[in-house]
Amino acid sequence: MSTTDTIEPAQPRPAEVIKPAPFKPLPPGVVKRGRRRTGYTLVGLVIAVFAGVMWFLFTAKSVAIVVDPATAAVDIDGGMHLRLGDRYLLRSGSYRLSIESPRYYPLQQDLEIGVEQNQHYAFQLQRLPGHLQVTTVPATGVEVWVNEELRGTAPLLVRNLSHGKHALKLVADRYLPYAESVEIEGLDQEQKLTVALTPAWAAVTFTTEPPGADVYIDDVNVGPTPSTTEILQGVHNVRIMLSGYKAWTRAINVTANEAMNMPPIALETADAVVFLETTPARANVTVAGVYAGQTPLEVALDPGQTVEIRLFKEGYQSSIRQLMVKPDANQRLQITLQPELTAVQFITTPPDAELYIDGKLRGSALQALELTTQPHTIEIKKAGYADYKTTITPRAGVAQQVTASLKTLQQVKQDAVKSVLNTAAGQALKLYHPSGFTMGASRREPGRRANETLRNVAINRPFYLALQEISNKEFSAFDQGHNSGEAQGNSLNGDDQPVVNINWEQAARYCNWLSRQDALPAFYNEDNGRITGSNPQATGYRLPTEAEWEWAARVVGRQQVLRFPWGDALPPTRDSGNYGDDSAAPLLGRIVSGYNDGHIVSAPVGSFNANSKGIYDLGGNVAEWVHDYYDTSVTVDNSNVPNPLGPEHGEYHVIRGSSWRHGSITELRLTYRDYGNQARDDVGFRIARFLDHE
Repeated sequence: MSTTDTIEPAQPRPAEVIKPAPFKPLPPGVVKRGRRRTGYTLVGLVIAVFAGVMWFLFTAKSVAIVVDPATAAVDIDGGMHLRLGDRYLLRSGSYRLSIESPRYYPLQQDLEIGVEQNQHYAFQLQRLPGHLQVTTVPATGVEVWVNEELRGTAPLLVRNLSHGKHALKLVADRYLPYAESVEIEGLDQEQKLTVALTPAWAAVTFTTEPPGADVYIDDVNVGPTPSTTEILQGVHNVRIMLSGYKAWTRAINVTANEAMNMPPIALETADAVVFLETTPARANVTVAGVYAGQTPLEVALDPGQTVEIRLFKEGYQSSIRQLMVKPDANQRLQITLQPELTAVQFITTPPDAELYIDGKLRGSALQALELTTQPHTIEIKKAGYADYKTTITPRAGVAQQVTASLKTLQQVKQDAVKSVLNTAAGQALKLYHPSGFTMGASRREPGRRANETLRNVAINRPFYLALQEISNKEFSAFDQGHNSGEAQGNSLNGDDQPVVNINWEQAARYCNWLSRQDALPAFYNEDNGRITGSNPQATGYRLPTEAEWEWAARVVGRQQVLRFPWGDALPPTRDSGNYGDDSAAPLLGRIVSGYNDGHIVSAPVGSFNANSKGIYDLGGNVAEWVHDYYDTSVTVDNSNVPNPLGPEHGEYHVIRGSSWRHGSITELRLTYRDYGNQARDDVGFRIARFLDHE
């Protein structure tokens, strides 16, 4: 029996109703902390930013920075700043200003923002040099001179001429010199100039009857007639000769670029002719006292008359002949002139030098020779020595002596060295050849400090040292915004006062800047305005080493060393320097009692007597930064180091010399050593450099 399953149809489920939950407020005191904390943080951040901005706005100074050209890009490094039009908002402090513009030299400048609310600074970029393309007519062979310096021949591109006026001169044979002042725009632009030179000659035409006569201009044959020849401006002697005819002579005055047509010249028939030849040739000839020319020469004479003919040449004896010729006669006269000799004694040091006369070797330079009475070029030579060269003209009957002392090549090099040189900024530096000496002071010396250790120094490299300290005016050419400030109402910022309130790096950067002005290799290595080291082989400007400074200040002659700038005992002598004196007593704690130098603070540089080497203010006025890092570990082991430059690294730099603030026995001594790394109102500097050639 089968079973059948019965499936009941599914019954629909009732619909589910979603009901809103009733709102229940949180009990009092219960807060959703996460959201409220985030809101407070954002509000606090906004308030902090706003407060910072307001603080900056209220403490910043309004600084106008005007740059020529106006399109230059200005970048300020060193702190927060805000630009508003042509003004910047900057807080008081130090900044590094970089200004760049195409076709101009970039400028990097330290900018010191003071406390004044409104400040103004103006900067002008220097244009890059320009170039001048010079073409001429004639197109080649024309010398191009710029500022009295030969730059080459046209056509020529004269490169790297600074912006401004330059003196241009064009010189070519047979043309009038051309000179004018050329304005160079610079900005790396190339300017073009084309000049047509004016001929310095004129075309002169000669015709004769009969034709075919030789024309001589100043005894130079320029061809037969008829002829047109170009003759330089000025007065010239013209001689026209034709065999069988009398010579025609005349002086003519030629004006440049004005053609001359000489009237036809009718030559006169010569009754008699004498052809004169001499050995050597080109002897001068006069006929009856009238100059006729130089041999070989054909002379037309009146027949039947005795005529005196005189032949003479420099360095030879004159020859006089009396001639009488027959009509229609042609005569040849050959004459040998005898040398006119005189004795010349040569005395030379060194004695084994060689003697050259008119380019020919004549043997030892220690001998006597007979020379003709005409100009001779004398050269005396020896290996390792500079050649001696002169010109002599012996005189008949007069004994002559030539004395020459050859200089070694080293002596010539030393003689070429300037004893005093001037920088592009006008400072005078004097050359010194130092000697070894003992630095420091004995422990028994009153006022001595522990860092004044005695040590022998082998200083022998010649160097230049500035005679005066760098002034405010000189420093401002490098840093226009620098202000040396004041000391209790007494200005330190006069043009002629020494620059102060600068640190060692500023002094070193000034040295590099001045080296660039004089096209010298920089002594200090510089990276983005920071001094990173030095190059001892460079001859650019630098700060004097401590050893150089002490040698220049203390050593007198070869033995004596000074204790004080004025001598070895207190008090200072009159006008010996600017120290802490009676007039500065209100400013200073310790002074030199009874001494008055007339200046409360620093004096104009060079106001007092120079020392024995001609150097001013090595004692007094302002103390001075020197090159060396400060170090107290001076021992016997580092004595006798040649030309010491001090330690390679350090935190501080040495400061040498007393200043207007100093009045104690310790500070007034020339061995007093101070140190620092910050600017002071009584510390400046002077410059030095090594000699180019040792």
